[in-house]
Amino acid sequence: MPIQKTIFLKTYQQAINFTANYYLILGLFSLVLMITPQKTTAQCNPDEWIEGWYDWAKGWQNYALDQFPITDAEEMACGDTMHLAVTKDYQLIPLAQHPKGGVLQQILQNLAQYKQRKGINYTLYIIKDDKTLNAFSIAGGRIYITTRMINYANTLDELAFVIAHEIAHVEQKHAARKIQTIIASRYYLAENGDFGAAIANALTSPFGQIDEYQADRAGADLVIAAGYDARKGLDFFERMATTERYDSIEKMVRTHPYSAERYACLHDYLNQKGK
Repeated sequence: MPIQKTIFLKTYQQAINFTANYYLILGLFSLVLMITPQKTTAQCNPDEWIEGWYDWAKGWQNYALDQFPITDAEEMACGDTMHLAVTKDYQLIPLAQHPKGGVLQQILQNLAQYKQRKGINYTLYIIKDDKTLNAFSIAGGRIYITTRMINYANTLDELAFVIAHEIAHVEQKHAARKIQTIIASRYYLAENGDFGAAIANALTSPFGQIDEYQADRAGADLVIAAGYDARKGLDFFERMATTERYDSIEKMVRTHPYSAERYACLHDYLNQKGK
């Protein structure tokens, strides 16, 4: 069979398979919207109906994205490109030039000993920003923390929890799924026109709150394994909660749960583990 025809048939079959999967997901999700959400292992606040829908939808979103798998090496390569973008937007401070740089590096090494993804190398960067309370990670294992966040943490255990949380995002492939979203969007926009655009919109829906809960739990496991006190993460969220006020409308569009919710989730999880 001619090579071009073979490629066409393969591409056509992929499109058919994805279309079938997409409508299956859409149909099942529509059915879910007509029934009461059940408690799931991924959901930390089972009494919160908003998170119930998020949890269901997140599962179907992940299933769709997993049709476009990437290797650890590919994720690391994408991370190189993303890091260049970060360096353009933020001023980075070498660890050796920060008073707590050595401590942060040691915490990272202690936590990384317990990583599951052996093909990922974790690296920590400090962002010079004394106003923004933030830490984030990107594909490939790069972790960034602002100077404000470093100073906000009262103990090494709190710093360990923050760093472990970001490692957990990578370990749980939350960052990788963003790459898969881009791949899926570009592929189906090119191959399927408006239908591809609809799929792209579906794949890029914000479900960050579920990822945050998952990273809190997985991060706590790393903290415990490395010998730090995971309950100091509760102190961290308790302080954060004093600066927030709950709003049910805002809750629906936030990328992160409220700190009080994360406190409750982590508290229950640690109690279940007897920690």
